[in-house]
Amino acid sequence: MNINRNTFKTLLLLYAANIDGQQHPNEVKVILKSTRKEDYEKQMNIFEKLGDAEILNIIRDNKEKYAATPADRMKLLYDIRSVIEADEKLTSIEEYLYRKIENLLDA
Repeated sequence: MNINRNTFKTLLLLYAANIDGQQHPNEVKVILKSTRKEDYEKQMNIFEKLGDAEILNIIRDNKEKYAATPADRMKLLYDIRSVIEADEKLTSIEEYLYRKIENLLDA
């Protein structure tokens, strides 16, 4: 899948929002601060058709382009953390999977 920086970031944020199995309206609001509504809806349609393994492969295949520097990774992780915390509760599964995404981006 050939994607651009915005698509990469939006898919990452959608993945983060769905870590606990559902998207909270506040999580969507945070994502929409980073992308246009039309792009969000387009990426959501793609996201819903992908499985976890496919999403992780997209992240793995594109991280060298869009998370190449420590600053890029820190910004993405900050945005991911903002999405995860948007519903005002951080579950243990969200924290665990956040660490896994962090490791994936750093690897």
